[in-house]
Amino acid sequence: MNIQIEMIFVVGIALFVASAAYFLFSYKKSFNSAFLVSFITIISYIFMLEGSLATVGAGGGAVYATRWIFYALSCTLLMYEISRFLQRSLSETIFSLYLTVIVMLTGAASSYYDGWYKISFFVVSTVAYVCLVYPLLTSASPHRASIAKYIVLGWTGFPVIFLIAPDGYGLISASTSAGVYLLLDIFTKVFFYLDLHPKMSRAVTSE
Repeated sequence: MNIQIEMIFVVGIALFVASAAYFLFSYKKSFNSAFLVSFITIISYIFMLEGSLATVGAGGGAVYATRWIFYALSCTLLMYEISRFLQRSLSETIFSLYLTVIVMLTGAASSYYDGWYKISFFVVSTVAYVCLVYPLLTSASPHRASIAKYIVLGWTGFPVIFLIAPDGYGLISASTSAGVYLLLDIFTKVFFYLDLHPKMSRAVTSE
């Protein structure tokens, strides 16, 4: 494995260990999704650092399909919190959770396969993603703008990087994509909770 990629994964583990510890001791909730999301991300980065499940993608760069499998877990938790924050109905929340899992698992399949299989899985993942985020971006909730920036600047960055990384067509190196993925992870999983947790707590309490 490239030493730069190893260092990125080590930094990712260290940062999410710190965020997990912070959320564990600072967020006193019966269901502490902030801690769980960071903890799941630690495990994801450990798997990628170990590297035995990595494959070779476009341009010869390493591809970590496990990344998207762990995203299915962490992003489902994020979507649950977002749905509560926007005060969506139970049926809408459950549908969003289904779509989140579909997006991530088809993303994992797309990163693993080549040719038409890759394209087909990516198209399914993209359609599911649009169906997932469109209702959030057009929600009548007064908290919509608070969520929108994380969707537009954060979540949407993942499929874009996917396309140009070794997962997709290899237009950027594996180390560059690993670095960008780490920045997106921090933005959507750490900054997200630091920024919105107080607002979420007030919104849920007022239900």
